Amino acid sequence: MKVTLKTILFMLIALALAVLGGWIWGVTGQWRTEEALAKAGVGLHLANARGNMLAARVDLFEVNFGDASRSLENAKADLVTAAEALDRMGLRSEAAAAREAAARVDDAKQLAGRLDQTANTRLADAIRLLPKMP
Repeated sequence: MKVTLKTILFMLIALALAVLGGWIWGVTGQWRTEEALAKAGVGLHLANARGNMLAARVDLFEVNFGDASRSLENAKADLVTAAEALDRMGLRSEAAAAREAAARVDDAKQLAGRLDQTANTRLADAIRLLPKMP
């Protein structure tokens, strides 16, 4: 009787340790996965912003200020979202660069609204300011 009780107790302790070890192992992988997912999301927003800014530059070259303004509005929204995500990740300098690029995009949008071709140079500055994600 004593041997079976000890054996059952030993098996329960071993099972509890195995479950605890599996949970700890799973949680550490989940944190890395969530961090990678957040970085991929920021990279996607920055890539969308860059694409919209380049499309706006083409529209400005073609003197199509309406389409350029729409592309710039989309780029600004992506940059603001990326800056907020970078802040949550603790990357303050990259978030500041994204906000500065958003400000330049907003300036370019205002210039495009006034049918001013210098919006293109503001937009080129904004593209250079975009942070690079590792």
